[in-house]
Amino acid sequence: MNIFILKKLRKLFKSLGKYEYKILDKITLLENKKQNKIKNITLDNNKFLQIEKNLSNPLFEPKKISIVICFHYNKKKIKNLIRICKNISDYRFSKDVSIITNNINNKQSNFFKKQINKKLKKYSLVTIKNNPEPNLLPWYCLNFMKKKYKNKSFSHFLYLEDDILINSRNINYWIYCRKILKSYNLIPAFLRCEIVNKNLFSVDNQKKIKIKNTPKILSSTKKYGFLNMRYPYHGACLMDRDLMNEYLKSKLVGIDYGIHHKIMKTLYPVKELANIIIGYINVPKGYYNRFFIPFIDFKKIPIYCTIKHLGNKYSKDKNSYFGKIKVENLLN
Repeated sequence: MNIFILKKLRKLFKSLGKYEYKILDKITLLENKKQNKIKNITLDNNKFLQIEKNLSNPLFEPKKISIVICFHYNKKKIKNLIRICKNISDYRFSKDVSIITNNINNKQSNFFKKQINKKLKKYSLVTIKNNPEPNLLPWYCLNFMKKKYKNKSFSHFLYLEDDILINSRNINYWIYCRKILKSYNLIPAFLRCEIVNKNLFSVDNQKKIKIKNTPKILSSTKKYGFLNMRYPYHGACLMDRDLMNEYLKSKLVGIDYGIHHKIMKTLYPVKELANIIIGYINVPKGYYNRFFIPFIDFKKIPIYCTIKHLGNKYSKDKNSYFGKIKVENLLN
């Protein structure tokens, strides 16, 4: 079935919701195969296989990174934030850390600083006093990004939710793979995971990923490559200067973007939209979005692209559809 017929069917089934999405996925997959063939898109085997060897290579570290953590004050959740700050303090590259929170009182502020100062010596605590809605708090990170982008000493920007742990090897992976994917206007992604009984579970995928039915970029051997994430949310956003510039200049970036973008409206509330939106603007033809994760031997997701979701909220919840598939079984 060709793309033209599928687009006609999409219009026919548009009012039937899930059928339209299935047709959209099929159109995307066909366009992906067509674009790969037309442009002869093939990954360099050697570059791909060098990823793991460069996870501690200083050449693929940020020169200086601005890190913004969004923390809506909750005394019970501060233990996760402490772990994140300890992790950040271990980064050997230059960093500038800001923690944004709601309008907390002096007692809360003192308690916060007492806890965080044990793990992270240098950071800024910024309270947003006139935030009209808690879910808008992540959008204030834009102000930080604008300021840091003007300072050319900053090579990267990292936004984190208050329960996301990203280690330095994750960042090295991202920077290395960004060099590979940048020419295709694509972005490396992280896979948000929870650890239960030493098993790694994917948080955001309710079903296994069928590689043959997923847009991808393959190596010449077809054993390695990058998969386009249908559900790429990972509670963080890492950008280089090119992506920061694109984000800040785009007229599409805003809290109302999801209202006009049907898929975004279905997948992401306003809070989550702030850090995922970069993957849904300027998307090349043949892809769901711009986010990709690597795979090896057509079955394995490497550990270096997985990040931790602290607290195991989803895998612990028996009634949740999320956090139930082991990462080792995610690809099918």
